[in-house]
Amino acid sequence: MGDMERHEYASGAPAGPGRTGIGRAGGAGRLVAPAPAGLYPQAELLAGRFAEAGPDAAHELFTAAFGLYGARHLGGAPDRSCAFSPRVSWWHGPSAYLTAALRTRPPGYRRIRRDAPPAAQGGAATAGRHRKPERSPAAGHPAAAAERRTAARLLLAQPLVTAAGPHRAGFPLIRRHAGWLAERFRELLGYELTVGPGWARLRKAPLSDRGLTGYGPAGYAELALALGALADGRAAEVERPEVRRVLTDWQVLAADGEADRELAVALAAPAVEVAAGPGLTVRRLLAETPVVLVDELAPAERDWLLGRLAAEAELFADFLGLEAEVRAEGMALLDPADELTDLALPGTGTLAQAALLLAERLVEELRPLPEEAAPPAVLVPDALIDGALGDITDDYGLRAGWEPGYLADLTAFRRDALDLLCRMGLTARAGRAWVLRAPAARYAPELEQPAQGSGRHSRPAAPGQARARQSV
Repeated sequence: MGDMERHEYASGAPAGPGRTGIGRAGGAGRLVAPAPAGLYPQAELLAGRFAEAGPDAAHELFTAAFGLYGARHLGGAPDRSCAFSPRVSWWHGPSAYLTAALRTRPPGYRRIRRDAPPAAQGGAATAGRHRKPERSPAAGHPAAAAERRTAARLLLAQPLVTAAGPHRAGFPLIRRHAGWLAERFRELLGYELTVGPGWARLRKAPLSDRGLTGYGPAGYAELALALGALADGRAAEVERPEVRRVLTDWQVLAADGEADRELAVALAAPAVEVAAGPGLTVRRLLAETPVVLVDELAPAERDWLLGRLAAEAELFADFLGLEAEVRAEGMALLDPADELTDLALPGTGTLAQAALLLAERLVEELRPLPEEAAPPAVLVPDALIDGALGDITDDYGLRAGWEPGYLADLTAFRRDALDLLCRMGLTARAGRAWVLRAPAARYAPELEQPAQGSGRHSRPAAPGQARARQSV
């Protein structure tokens, strides 16, 4: 393949910490823009900001400066027959309980009290990384549309793709459709796509909680200085192993120390600060985060989303193969292939299994009944968290082969399980307490009306017993 023109578009920095609200309002892209000169002095300024920041602020500054993070979406097959139900609460609507439960229990484990009946089972098996999900409307799409969707999904999950890296198989697709991809990412999300001879780099908008694992302010400062030096053709002073590992993973530095200066320029070049409107902000949240609750949006953003629920669902299905689940509280984009996410929930492993079981128990105890108001979130008593975690550890820990360290240290287990649920949008902090958000109910058994004299909250019907299903 011959040399490809380099596509470069302007993007920006956020209007405030933790927001996604920057972007380019319009205009055509510039081809073959000259490399900016003297990036090292700018890198020194950025490194100084990193050094002065606290740990959380440093993570946010990293996403603002580099925009390199993966999308994050909930797993578990949506109920397609009831996917668009804006008047139904997540607390009371159809769930993906059994699909999720199969991922959280050891083989052969059966707990009659909590297992959903076979009629609730659903989900589609998938294989392959960043393949196009199975969607019936896509059967007649031409091959080019499927290639573009595959390339767009790869870039959203891996915003830096190199010709020799772990996702090399998708790089030819990105180059083949670079012009279309650059235009669509700019138009829909305000993201900048730059494609070089051996790499493609998507610059995303700032987003909180998407920093590099194991990094602190000092590590980020050294990384910024190293990139600035390499971009200016200077020798980089790399002392921290995590910095060298990232530069190698990004393929900016080869094993022999040789640097890819053009890629370093693309990574180190600063973003252009341009404010984004409510539509761009909400679309970015939909594309990058597990769930968007309308109650947590600004008034203009809320009005924009509520007026475009069906249109946005169709847009993201066509562009990225994501399927929308719309409920009274908001909207979640789900990936039927369970791969367009940097964290997996449902997932395998001790933490993912325990976190989902914990969410299930909390929902069963705290969700409102159908005749009650359905708030977007409910406060969780600390004692309930501790009791539920203790119960699931006793029920599943040894039998499922969970990590001994967690079984011996329930304080760390509690902290990490709640943190995972928080990062997946199912819980949130409220000062020193926690709240359980409505989307957590999609991973619990569907709500049953309790029999007279029974407890306040529900349990699934026994096999053969009729179940009352929420009308949608």
